[in-house]
Amino acid sequence: YGRENAISYSSGDKTYTATYSSTINYYTVKFVNDDGTVLQEGQFSYGSNAYYQQKATPTKKPTAQFTYTFAGWDNKVTLVTDDVTYTATYDYTINKYKVTFVNEDGSVLQTGELEYGKMPVYEKDTPTKASTVQETFTFAGWDKEITKVTGETVYTATYTAKTITKDDVNF
Repeated sequence: YGRENAISYSSGDKTYTATYSSTINYYTVKFVNDDGTVLQEGQFSYGSNAYYQQKATPTKKPTAQFTYTFAGWDNKVTLVTDDVTYTATYDYTINKYKVTFVNEDGSVLQTGELEYGKMPVYEKDTPTKASTVQETFTFAGWDKEITKVTGETVYTATYTAKTITKDDVNF
C-alpha cells in the first residue's frame, strides 16, 4: 500500500506541448569555370537565394581559333535546397585574321580577313615585276606555301629572272 500512495494520478484533461530546438541547414553552393576551376564556394542556408558574389564576370582564355564570351550558368540558379554546383558556359566566335598578298617591292596586291581554318585564295591578276635593261621577270609563286589561316599572314610574290640576250631583242 505504500506504493499506491506514492503514485499521483491526476484527474481531468491535460495538454502537453513538445518543444524542439531548430537548426538552419546550410548547403555548399559552388560556381565553377568550364574547366572545373572553383570561382566561388560558399555556404547558403536552406531556402535562400544562391548568387554569384564575385564582381568579375567568369572568363575563358581565347585560343587561336576562338574568342569566348560568358553565356551564363549551366543550370538556372535557384533557391538552395541541397549542395549544388553551377558551371560557367560560354558562347564563342571564330577569330578572323588579316591575310595580305604583297608584291616583291612590298606593295599590297590583295588583303582581307579570313576566319581561322579557311584557305586563302589570291584572286587578282598574276603579279608582275617590271623588266630592266638586263632582265625580264616571271612570277614564280609566293615566298611560302599558302596554308589554312592560323594567324595574321603575309605572302610575298617571288620572281625568276631571265637575262636578256641579243636573241631576245628584235631589231
